[in-house]
Amino acid sequence: MSAPKRPYTKTLKEIMSQKSEVLSKAQALWEVSMIETAQPLWLSAATYEEHIAPMLDVLGRELEGGVHRISAASCYEKAEPESSCESLSCSTFGSVA
Repeated sequence: MSAPKRPYTKTLKEIMSQKSEVLSKAQALWEVSMIETAQPLWLSAATYEEHIAPMLDVLGRELEGGVHRISAASCYEKAEPESSCESLSCSTFGSVA
């Protein structure tokens, strides 16, 4: 049986709120084809996601942490289609041979 999930901390809630704001802006700019303007926001959102994931793990919310890792990879893909997403996927999920 898995350990019980602990509630979100105040700090985690604040970080998640900040990430949501940045992610919403990136998505809005992306939708109106302002790709270059959105790229730094995608990078920022990815960084937030990378910080959120282990915080969730510590709270016994590993599946949620996994979702945030996948979101980080998606954000990197939009910001830098050829670079960080591949390295994040390999380091997070292991390489597939």
